[in-house]
Amino acid sequence: MKLAILSPVWPSYQWLAPCLQWTLDRFWADHPPLFFCGMTQEEADRVGLPVLPWRGGENRTNWTALLRDGVEQLRALGYTHGYLIAEEHLPLAPCHTVHLNHTLPRFLESLPAVYISLMGWDNRRFPSKSPLLDRKHFRMQHLLAPRDPRFNLHPALWDLEVLSVCCDVALEDDSKNGSAWHFEKANARRPARHLPHWVAQCYQICAAEMALSPPLQGQKMRRNIERFFYLKLMALYPHIPHRRLADAYFRRMGFDNVYSDGPYPLFFSGVMAKGGYNPWFIKHLKKSPEGREILQCIDRAKKARG
Repeated sequence: MKLAILSPVWPSYQWLAPCLQWTLDRFWADHPPLFFCGMTQEEADRVGLPVLPWRGGENRTNWTALLRDGVEQLRALGYTHGYLIAEEHLPLAPCHTVHLNHTLPRFLESLPAVYISLMGWDNRRFPSKSPLLDRKHFRMQHLLAPRDPRFNLHPALWDLEVLSVCCDVALEDDSKNGSAWHFEKANARRPARHLPHWVAQCYQICAAEMALSPPLQGQKMRRNIERFFYLKLMALYPHIPHRRLADAYFRRMGFDNVYSDGPYPLFFSGVMAKGGYNPWFIKHLKKSPEGREILQCIDRAKKARG
């Protein structure tokens, strides 16, 4: 298995790419080779980033096309599997490098699996009745339910052949544009291009079981109670009749305020939300010295953009 990290970069968020490189080098020091895609060689050289340069001309309005170009270049270099990490999904604390470098890649072969999400299922956002694996597999969830977040774009470990096919599916079913949102929606419909055994080979970690500093028993109990409480509240959201009232309820309950520790500590919605900083993300960073350093890095990068 030849393993890499691939980070697709949306043109408007290029300024975040150096922040991802800095946090990866700091919190996952022995990470696999990192490659950015969706940037030109000149753009990457200006900030010293390793890049698989965009080969599609001046038009970079299709996010899925940017990703597919990077995936194909990575496969041409002989890589077979990779962590897909968008430029805004920074690691926010020290990673469990043994799990990232060895445990999860080994599970790809032994389960077998084609997709393992690093956003833990044990949070307030993912209701599912799909089966959990045993302790030997760190209670990962086997994503078998129709609405489970398989082929989701949170940081995940992928079989690159499967990722390439998912890009093709999104591009073929492209009624509007090739946005990241469209990629997830197109691939959530179980298209015919996905062989049945691929759909059945998707997993999601349990963050508490794979964290560098696993929570104590009392902390686990509190997390379970919080999850039960929030999933009940989430079930009410679709039944609120007025859109503005529903949106106000969603914000008030803080359903996007999700930090997942796990082997790759991350925040649910990343740095950005609706064209600006994600307020929940910023609030989380201010809680710790490490977080405040990351926030300073982000602010410096945004100012350097001009």
